Amino acid sequence: MHDALLPLLACPACGSRLALRRPRRAGGHVMSGRLACAGCGGVYAVEAGVPRLNVAMETLRDVAGSFSYEWRAQAEGAFEPDRVFGRTQDQHWLDFLRFMGLKKSDVQGAAVLDAGCGPAALTSAIGAAGAAIVVGIDMSDAVDAAFARCRDLDNVDIVQGNILSPPLRPAGFDYVWSMGVIHHTPDPRAALARLAGLVKPGGTLFVWVYSTRPNPFRLGKAIFARLGLDRLPAPALHAAAKALAWASLAGLESYRRLRPAAGRVGALKPRTAGELELTWFDALAPLHASQHGEAEVRGWFDGAGFVDVVAYEDPNVAVRGRAPRARSAVPGLLSK
Repeated sequence: MHDALLPLLACPACGSRLALRRPRRAGGHVMSGRLACAGCGGVYAVEAGVPRLNVAMETLRDVAGSFSYEWRAQAEGAFEPDRVFGRTQDQHWLDFLRFMGLKKSDVQGAAVLDAGCGPAALTSAIGAAGAAIVVGIDMSDAVDAAFARCRDLDNVDIVQGNILSPPLRPAGFDYVWSMGVIHHTPDPRAALARLAGLVKPGGTLFVWVYSTRPNPFRLGKAIFARLGLDRLPAPALHAAAKALAWASLAGLESYRRLRPAAGRVGALKPRTAGELELTWFDALAPLHASQHGEAEVRGWFDGAGFVDVVAYEDPNVAVRGRAPRARSAVPGLLSK
């Protein structure tokens, strides 16, 4: 972590400020040390450059474990070595700008949170675009690969934490992004409310969640659950995902040969075996994978007091909103 991250951190148990103790620095980073809470007295470690601030993990350890396996395997060359869900880093960056309703110049000088950053492909792209500070948070061990990816960026920090108990000060970010994350928690509405509290007055929050539309990957998950196979160890689920990926790829190719016009259907876009393997594993492994309607998610934004709520046409549910400017900001945090 960089010293500039400290004012943005908070105790995940009580919300009080944290003080850095016994830091050991290397290459501009605090590589190890202790973060002591001035309120409840809790002490948290900084290890390998990453503040370790996971709490309230009783129902989330299996989720964290599956994603730790997923992104560690990705970092080691499994699934799609140079893409994530079929998209390059540049494509994820363009998605960020489009869904957030931004230009690149809007990002420059801003404070940005990537909530559920995984391997940090997007996190690093936002940092390279000139944001003042970018924080990628993830509860899984993916944070180690994310830190390695972002280590040379002076404006990027990676934090291990649970977004249901976020270890961050309120109203600290101009832009909060959460793509495909909160539906993997036991309470997505509460997760959105926690993220909403991290947005500065006038800032923007975006979330993307699974929709209620029929989906072969979620059907596969339901079948695995009914057969009791969804609790298999991650390596076994990975093997199943690989087999299902090749079967899916063969089925898609056969369908296209029979009906060439099917290529125009978004759900039947060209896919690689690696993308399908990652998508199948991502569908089968997580303990929580809830589905939601657009009106429901809009209601969460309304309940958090957000305005200018926009939903995008997407096979899933993609919604952004703006925090009202009357909200009280936390003194001393970065401002754009």
